Amino acid sequence: MKVGFIGLGNMGKPLAERLLRNNELFVHDLDQENLEYFTNRGATACSTPSELASNTSRIFLCLPTSAIVEKVINGENGLLTTVAKDSFIIDMTTGEPEITRQISKTLYSKKINFIDAPVSGGPKGANQGNIAIMVGGTESQFAKIKPLMDDISSNIFYAGKIGSGHSIKAGNNLLNLICRMATFEVISLLVKDGVDPKKAVEIIQKSSGRNYATEITLPDNILSGKMVQGFSTGLMKKDAGVATKIADSNKVEIPLGKLSQELLKNTIDEFGENADMSNVALTYEKLTGAKIRP
Repeated sequence: MKVGFIGLGNMGKPLAERLLRNNELFVHDLDQENLEYFTNRGATACSTPSELASNTSRIFLCLPTSAIVEKVINGENGLLTTVAKDSFIIDMTTGEPEITRQISKTLYSKKINFIDAPVSGGPKGANQGNIAIMVGGTESQFAKIKPLMDDISSNIFYAGKIGSGHSIKAGNNLLNLICRMATFEVISLLVKDGVDPKKAVEIIQKSSGRNYATEITLPDNILSGKMVQGFSTGLMKKDAGVATKIADSNKVEIPLGKLSQELLKNTIDEFGENADMSNVALTYEKLTGAKIRP
């Protein structure tokens, strides 16, 4: 099948690679190196979203924000200039559900399918083909697009009506941030009390306190000394902010969520929004005096 993919960054790249295995892939990205990576593997590079849409009726987006998604669809040389009726635009961005619903409504009036399908599990899950994909749209849309998504992952979930995938993803990332901060706090406490951080993480991972930070973040990125997770503090700030917007619009108090964002701000103030999320470990080391890294 002819498939398009726009956005070949840390997450988009491994997702697009899995599609390339079984499909004819058309790609667009602002980074020339990303395009060359795929053309060297048999994909076709397109200079604009419009050119890409003229080649396929199945288009995946994996972009930093919903505002960029809107631009790619509606802007100059955007998808809408050439996309055919009954096409599917699948937004894998960690986006804002309200904007997603507005885009879907506009495209529906033009007989174009727009669904949200954000992912969770990081580059590791994307490479392994087991990343979670949470799809928002009608059940009919989900049934039509799932066979193609099966090329990406074995873990695909129908989340509900349009925007539901983006809502769940925002909530998931806020929960990830809360768990991350709580885990670094506890590990710092244990290190100060003389416990080896590797032993602490190993045991907690088999106990009731286990979470993504004890399973992936600490073993793979911090205790290994790698300090690269492939996810920036700025993107985490954005995702947590989306969850906060959802809470505010529904008048739900999220004290732990807001506290975790305040703690994240300490890392951003010191290292900036382009810094890897692994830098949170440095913030806790400075705050507590506990040496977490090897």
